This record gives sequence, structure tokens and C-alpha cells, in this order.
Amino acid sequence: MKKLQRSLGLSSVISICTSSALGSGLFILPAIAIVHTGSSAWLAFFVAGLSVLPAALSKAELATAMPESGGTYIYLERTFGPLAGTVAGLGVYLVMLLKSAFALVGFGAYLSVIASLPLLPTAMGLLVVILALNVLGVGKVGGVLVVSVIISITGLFILATGASFSVRPELLEPFFANGLGEFIYVIALVFVSYAGITKIAAVAEEVKQPGRNIPRGILLSLLLIMVLYSVVNFVLAGNIPQKDFVGDLKPIYSLAERLGGSSLGVVFS
Repeated sequence: MKKLQRSLGLSSVISICTSSALGSGLFILPAIAIVHTGSSAWLAFFVAGLSVLPAALSKAELATAMPESGGTYIYLERTFGPLAGTVAGLGVYLVMLLKSAFALVGFGAYLSVIASLPLLPTAMGLLVVILALNVLGVGKVGGVLVVSVIISITGLFILATGASFSVRPELLEPFFANGLGEFIYVIALVFVSYAGITKIAAVAEEVKQPGRNIPRGILLSLLLIMVLYSVVNFVLAGNIPQKDFVGDLKPIYSLAERLGGSSLGVVFS
């Protein structure tokens, strides 16, 4: 069988892990989380990230020992046989299918700020573009991912920093707006935000020095995403009343618009 070329360095690994998580989890879910649990949404995202840590450590160890493309399927197939590998592979496929559909809807919602586009056809068109990028090969788009992730994360931290100066303490109370039960529900809800962090294992065969770059990439990405999610959710809850998030599919736009008007909102969309 033809071996894949190892073309992904540490920066590309971090970009792939981060970009797999930077989607609906940050651009849509905060609004839903704040509606259900109030300002404690930032803590729910942080706890959900801690819950991912055992899986991240396990995947990092397995990908180091078996740096081949296939990820979860490869590990279970070699341990328990082809049937277990197939079942797990189908499960991973369904998880990413649903997460990707959610992300595409969110992408379409933000694009609607810039142009009047129908949501479903726009999402399907984006799916075709992403499919074409995957056909080209992850190595060929690694550089694009690095640039886009740097721009996204830098912009979000700038927005969060600016919004931190206008946080209103009264909006942060009560901390558990609807009780501890809703807080636990939100932890389970936002867990999907981290679904892409360990997916670099699926393309481990394309990573340079996998024993070094995969563990570092996964753990650094997880830490970065946990901090980003927590900070952004905190400033969202501190700037926008809880009731205003009901039905909001683009909370980042809403925050930017409140800070700098519609023009700034369009830039962040």
C-alpha cells in the first residue's frame, strides 16, 4: 500500500486540532448555553474540556504508538478485531457528520450577515468546497489552515479583550441561572465543542515526527481552546442580557455589533 507523505509539522497539527473544534462550539453554542445556565456557561465549557483530557491523553499515546491514518478504527481493529473497529468507525463517522452539519448551519447563519443567502443551499455549497479541500489532501491545505486559525483566534481574543472592559456585573448574576441541573445539562451539551481535538489521530500518517508532534499538538490545542471558550463565554454573558440570546444563531456577531456597531459585526462574521 502506498504510504502517505509526512508533510504536517507541529503548527499544522495545532491548526488542524484547533480548527476542528473552532466551529459551532464557539460561534453558536454559547448562546444556547447562556440561555440554559446563565453566566456559568464559561465554567460548563471549561469542565467539558477537562472531561476530554483522558481521551486526549489516550489518543496521543495511541497515535504515537501507531502513527497511521485511520485513528479510532485502527486502534480498536488491532485490539478487538475488525467488527469492533467497524462499529467504532461508523460511530465516529456519525459524530462528525452531525457536528459538521451543525457547523455548516452556523457558517450559513454568519454569512447571512454579509449577504442575503438562503441557509440550506449555502450550507450545502460550503460542504462541496470542504469536500474538494479534503480530496486535495490535508497536507496541501495545512498552510491555509495555519493562517486562518491564527486570524480567527487572534481576532476572538481581541474581541474578548475589548468586551471585558464593558462587562456588567449585574448580568453575571445569578451564576447558576436555572439551577445545578441545567448547568450539568449544558456541560453535556457543549461537550461536542471538543469533538475535533483528537481527530488529528486519523491523519497521523501525514504528521512529521508523530511521537513528538501529535501529543504536543493535541494537548496545546486543548488548552488553547479551553481558555478561548471560557473567556468568550464570560464576556458574552457579561455584555448581553440572557434573554437576548434566545434564538440567536450568531452570538459573536451580536457581541461585536454591540461593541462597535454593524460594521464591526460584519468583520467578525
